[in-house]
Amino acid sequence: MHERVLAIPLIRTGGHTSAERRALQRRVHRGDLVAVRPGVLVQPEALEGLWPEHRHLLLTRATAPSIRPPVLLSHRTAAAVYGLPFVGAVPERVEAADPRRERTETTALLRVHGDSGAFRRPDRWADLPPTKPVDFAGAATTSLVRTLVDVASSTPLRDALPMVDAALRDRRLLPEMLADELANRPRKGTDKAAVAVGMGSALSGSAAESVARVVFRQLRIPEPVQQHAFARTGGRTAVVDFWFPEQGVVVEVDGRAKYEDAAMLDGRTTADAHWQEKQREDFIRSFPEVRTVVRFTWADLTDPERVRVALVRAGIPCR
Repeated sequence: MHERVLAIPLIRTGGHTSAERRALQRRVHRGDLVAVRPGVLVQPEALEGLWPEHRHLLLTRATAPSIRPPVLLSHRTAAAVYGLPFVGAVPERVEAADPRRERTETTALLRVHGDSGAFRRPDRWADLPPTKPVDFAGAATTSLVRTLVDVASSTPLRDALPMVDAALRDRRLLPEMLADELANRPRKGTDKAAVAVGMGSALSGSAAESVARVVFRQLRIPEPVQQHAFARTGGRTAVVDFWFPEQGVVVEVDGRAKYEDAAMLDGRTTADAHWQEKQREDFIRSFPEVRTVVRFTWADLTDPERVRVALVRAGIPCR
């Protein structure tokens, strides 16, 4: 999708005459053009099918010429550049970091984080890709390691953990890289970031599973086993999202994409997918150690009390 965002033709009005700019503005009023930001226009069809994070990348691309060293794209904007999953809202403004500033400043289009409290960077990972800045549309972007710690320091755990888990799952960095980055930070925000870094798991199979882990932490339930495999010799195997062995409870987190996304259906109908999932659950329930299977959807995960009630009914203690 980055390729599509980078390929969208941008009409920058700055190089046009006053008459041409007025003509372009009339086209915006008629709906023939859309303003990505003042002075940058696109054809409306270019926006069709873009997810919110991709629209943010388009805004970032339109803004990139004003991001000059030593300023870097950072925080959630950098997360979008790296293709990390967004659970919370995509920022309305482009986020950047400026080492010359002590305080964060916000304008209509930019949120520039103060970064003057320079800290010592760990040397043992120097020059490895996860610790090096990257380029997006001509603007320097904070490294993947720094981006994750920045996000973890400044956003709710529910938003940060899916990004940390995704980076670990895709083997884009090592947990030790995040720990070292965090250890060399100024004190501000490190306690908050330490929770996300400490919880980071390459075993989380989706953003929904990461959010479920955040809810489990809020409810203070026993730590489950992730990606536990139920198998019979010479037979089939089913890997479950969460397994609570002491309580004999399997927890699965379902998204609509499993039954609606063409790529995940892989040629099957939605009915076929539901039938196969039922067969899979019957197989899991056939194991004597499994007392019950609890399923949560995205809607459930937005209501921790609903999750708590379901887990207590299943026999999992919540404190």
